[in-house]
Amino acid sequence: MLELLKHFRSNWGYRLLAVILALILWVYVTSEQNPMGETLVRVPLETQNLSEDLVIADSPTAVQVRVEGRKIVINSLLPRDIRAYVDMRYAQAGDNFLPVRVEVPAGVDIIDINPAEARIEVEKIEQAQFPVQVSLVGTPASGFRALAPSIIPSQVLVFGPTGVLENIGRVFVEVNIDQATSSYMSYLPVKLENQEGQPLHQWLTINPPAVEVQVPIIHDMPGRVLPIRPLLTGEPAEGFAVERVIVQPEIIEVFAPYELLQALDYVNTAPIDITGARRQVIRETTLDIPVGVQSGIMPRVRVIVEIAEAPEVPESTEED
Repeated sequence: MLELLKHFRSNWGYRLLAVILALILWVYVTSEQNPMGETLVRVPLETQNLSEDLVIADSPTAVQVRVEGRKIVINSLLPRDIRAYVDMRYAQAGDNFLPVRVEVPAGVDIIDINPAEARIEVEKIEQAQFPVQVSLVGTPASGFRALAPSIIPSQVLVFGPTGVLENIGRVFVEVNIDQATSSYMSYLPVKLENQEGQPLHQWLTINPPAVEVQVPIIHDMPGRVLPIRPLLTGEPAEGFAVERVIVQPEIIEVFAPYELLQALDYVNTAPIDITGARRQVIRETTLDIPVGVQSGIMPRVRVIVEIAEAPEVPESTEED
């Protein structure tokens, strides 16, 4: 045992030299088989931590990142393997000049980032209300015609940068009625165009994003505007009486052959029962459209029947 320890101590220098030479040889062989390389990668530029009341109005879409590493790694590198971003935590409305941060995979080193600092324009989010227009595409089939469309809701709120909001030229939905023979109804997405007629979609939010659109398609017949008459059934509770009836809307346009149209003086609602009522009665109801008569959009009529205590009738007295 002592002889072995003595031999190790007397040859430690040779052993250390052997280890160093082996390490040098390994590095040399590795370098020859897998040399270093570099490449230039175009990476999409992301933003993060932007305040909810701000929006990015203008920023670079990408940056160029020069990286180096072993060729086996560099040759398989894709843009999605590298992440470039700007931290917008302290950004304010206006121009912001912020450093570009880059994350790369293990075994890859960053040589250069271009640009190293990005100019990002930030605007405060505002809102504006716009009426929604209907853009009709095509025409109904022969013998039919389209009436004025209705939209629910008729206006929407648009959220976005002030500059973009001011450039909005039209808020609309597109409705295809080509060769239609019946009324059209659907929920459609709201679209935006700038004042030059080009689509707008970036940095804007629409609320609601879709609206209900109805386009009446009717036979091409004469039309007439008629009052809507509420049809009440039953009687209020004893001691009460109908004070006033309000109909919303009050009129409707109907279409029919001329002889049938001339015989109409009004259009009734569906029956509204007020039996035993002691207070105001509010009903959403439909219309009783006669056979052979067409209307535009079948409205949901709102009828308000105001009920009040009947005035007392003084008893008559007879003189003896």
